[in-house]
Amino acid sequence: MKKKDQIGTNAGIIWRRLEADLTDTKVPMLIKECRIKKDDFYMALGWLAREDKIKLIEIDESMYVFPVNT
Repeated sequence: MKKKDQIGTNAGIIWRRLEADLTDTKVPMLIKECRIKKDDFYMALGWLAREDKIKLIEIDESMYVFPVNT
């Protein structure tokens, strides 16, 4: 699989997780739950951010990810 395709696949994994359950959306927890390597996770997160699918919010020095309702 090409790297670009893998980034898109990983973005889908993250997106489905965010839509399914919003109980803990801290970045480290999402990386663990999505079972994606850290570097690949951040590339996929960038993909979602570029498409305006997510918003990133820093709270008490922790980064959270939330889906953008379209």
